Amino acid sequence: MTRSPGARVIRALVPVTLSAALAAAPLWGVSPIPSAQAITPEQATAAGYIPNPAPAFARIAIDEVTPRVLAGNTSGGGMAAGTESGVPVVTVSGTVTNVGDTPLEAVDVRLQRGPRAADASAARDALVWSEPSFGVRGEFVRVSESLAPGESVPFSLSMPASAVPGGTDPDLQLTEPGVYPLLVNLNGTPQGAAPARLDDARTLLPVLEAPRPSGLSGIDDDDEIAPAPPAVTPGPAPASVPLTILWPLASAPTRIAAVPGADGPDPVVMLTNGSLLDELADTGRLTGLVRAADEAFSGPGGQELRRATCLAVDPDLVGTVSQIADGRTVLIDDGNGPVVPEDERSRSGREGERRPSTPADPGTVAADAGRWLDELRALADGGCVVSLPTAQADLETVAQVGSPDLTRAALDRGEMIERVIGVEPLSNVVVPASGTLTPGAATALTGQGSTAIVAAASTRTDTGLVPPPGMVGLAGTPGARALTYSDTVGSALAATGEVPENPRYSDPTTRYWLTADSAQARLQDARASLLAPLVDVADAAPSDAGPAGGSAAGPAGTLADAAGAAPAAGDEASDTTEPTTFVPGTPAAAAVEQGVLAVPPQVWSIDRDSAGSLLETLGEQLSAGRMRATPLPDRLGGPVTVPDGSLAPDPTGATDPGEVDPFARDPGGSTAQRLTAALDGIGTLRSLVDTSDPTSSGAADHLDPLLGDALRAISTTGRRAGGDGVTVESGTGSAARLRIVNRLDRLRDTIDASLARVDLLPPGSVFTMASPNSPLLLVIRNGLPFPVRVDVDVAAPEDLHVDPVGTVQLPAAGSRTLQAPTQSDAGGGARRAVSFALTTPDGRPLSQPVELSVQTGGYPVAQAFALAAAALALVLGGRRYLRYRRGILDPADEGHRP
Repeated sequence: MTRSPGARVIRALVPVTLSAALAAAPLWGVSPIPSAQAITPEQATAAGYIPNPAPAFARIAIDEVTPRVLAGNTSGGGMAAGTESGVPVVTVSGTVTNVGDTPLEAVDVRLQRGPRAADASAARDALVWSEPSFGVRGEFVRVSESLAPGESVPFSLSMPASAVPGGTDPDLQLTEPGVYPLLVNLNGTPQGAAPARLDDARTLLPVLEAPRPSGLSGIDDDDEIAPAPPAVTPGPAPASVPLTILWPLASAPTRIAAVPGADGPDPVVMLTNGSLLDELADTGRLTGLVRAADEAFSGPGGQELRRATCLAVDPDLVGTVSQIADGRTVLIDDGNGPVVPEDERSRSGREGERRPSTPADPGTVAADAGRWLDELRALADGGCVVSLPTAQADLETVAQVGSPDLTRAALDRGEMIERVIGVEPLSNVVVPASGTLTPGAATALTGQGSTAIVAAASTRTDTGLVPPPGMVGLAGTPGARALTYSDTVGSALAATGEVPENPRYSDPTTRYWLTADSAQARLQDARASLLAPLVDVADAAPSDAGPAGGSAAGPAGTLADAAGAAPAAGDEASDTTEPTTFVPGTPAAAAVEQGVLAVPPQVWSIDRDSAGSLLETLGEQLSAGRMRATPLPDRLGGPVTVPDGSLAPDPTGATDPGEVDPFARDPGGSTAQRLTAALDGIGTLRSLVDTSDPTSSGAADHLDPLLGDALRAISTTGRRAGGDGVTVESGTGSAARLRIVNRLDRLRDTIDASLARVDLLPPGSVFTMASPNSPLLLVIRNGLPFPVRVDVDVAAPEDLHVDPVGTVQLPAAGSRTLQAPTQSDAGGGARRAVSFALTTPDGRPLSQPVELSVQTGGYPVAQAFALAAAALALVLGGRRYLRYRRGILDPADEGHRP
């Protein structure tokens, strides 16, 4: 295939120039907030990005391609194709919008086609080609004589897939199977300027079987039956391609930990916004993903599609949804609620914060959560489930921290999924959200017998090359393996949905500003990428196929259950089938051996209809026999194709903007160091819990979200959304770093406020001892909603002895008044400082010391007062006795006279 190298070289070099320019400026100042700004679409346009992310005058968007898949003279993708004299017609429709402030005149569009992809791995190359590379051209069609600023107009372009008998109009020349790039060219005349090319839009069309030559059966535009085909003897049917799908069910982490007890004695579910609640609603994204799969499992090829699919579930999601369904209070802390009253701030530890709000209809929220879990349980029943890393946590950072608790929380959450869903997930499987795993992280996170599911670009052979997708044995890590998937397929799936992303492992030369294409165009690209291996098999030339009857799964890539030769017309059908073999090293052999392992992004921003259309396409291929279901456990148990492989220390796309540590140059430490400090604080809180008290059983419900917060703070979700994913400052790189900063700062504040709820209250600033043995009074207050144990450390001068207080048990949301026996050897009214500090039972400091000023030497004064009081009592008692003896009635005795 002839590519367009000029356009690709320019496309690859331009971002480097912009990156270098930004790198010259200081990335961080004293504050961890980034000072450099992200590249804008306008800057990318000026740099010559293809396609153009910010056209100056008009934007063209593809809304629909018909048919989605072309299989001979029929549609193979869920939409019927029109015909012209028996030849399928490809129709591309969409919208042209005037995005500038200049009226446009003579707005024309034209459909063009570029060269077919060389193989499945090159399916997306054409998406960054320039317009001259699309050499097969139709005629310009006028869509509007004038287009005012802000105005839109629809268009529809149709061209025959191949030459129409007797026709003279241009056609797309789809004469052989392949993945073909389509481009819609937009021309127009800005008012007061010359005609110009204003924009273009592109997408991919998979052709599994080329349209048959003219004269074969079909229905023409007049609904007349075309002549019947002559009897032919077809060759062996193409071999089926293995298909495995990971169906992700995860959500962007919006949950945050609340200060225990600050919002009541019961644990709450605190969210930064209501996006999770919207996704659980009847029309929400998470509901759509579950229902799309359920509907597809009931459609064509549904049973095989179910076998091929493994649900990839985030335990943080199902744990949170389960708590909402169980009736736990949901609070939304978006920073816009009323300010916490001043009289509550000292007790809540929430100075400067605003009071969280509740959803408008808490009952509906709980009902939606319960209904979604029920639908998920029904979908998962009897099927395959795999656990995703909690909250899509960055496993590289988890490995750097090295905390067993954090690692266990990130990876070992199968018990949560089994408890909530009722299905035990596959064990010893790690699915990094980034699609990559470095050697250091693998060593720290994967144990013997573990398998990491990563993109092929994350692995290397013993010669340093990137191996094709398959099972890679990781040398140096006994028993650990990597099941890899196609970078092309993974990148195409990540580019779909409302929030498209360029994955870290994607080929830098094919990255582009994804939002320059419409969501439907990107969905069609993903469909073509999923089916590209089928094209490789269908397109196998006679020289690629070996003799039938080879050994199954042999070195030549033989597939034992491939379809055999169809009987010739008029012959008896044969029960015998002969496998089709392919020459090793050809795309067809690779497609049959590797198949398709579809791994969408874990937080997949695709809607129900789009998800359903992809599953429908795959189900049709399973039903037609072009694909065959391969369950994920079968792939995990398959043979190692690269025995001495390794993980790449610097995977493709190391310039991931989200991977730049926002604290790398901050004096407060790196992200890993800050996480370590946060974990220490969480450990301190856990050590406080008085486990001897039966009421402490609910403490975990308050403290577990804090550990979850540590993982949510380093979530990889959205790090590469927007922009082209190449340069350090493109897209949402700055926003991703800022999010890490804010989440870790908030976690630190939450931990500090939680610890501050256990404190000492000294009785005033100066305590005067009435005697040498006067006890000192202390009040210890516990504002946490569970019982705790604390130790009181005392520091006093040598002439003032304070007995040790020891361990003190405090009830939930209660306090205790303590008397510390004190003996003073000081005299003369001396003032001494006594320091009290709370520590955990294992010796970790809990609070800053509280200093109490003790006034000693006041004993003579106290004794004089005591003697005076005794003398007065004696005088009064004697007087009363004398009056009584004399018979004088005392006024106090009135009414009691004998």
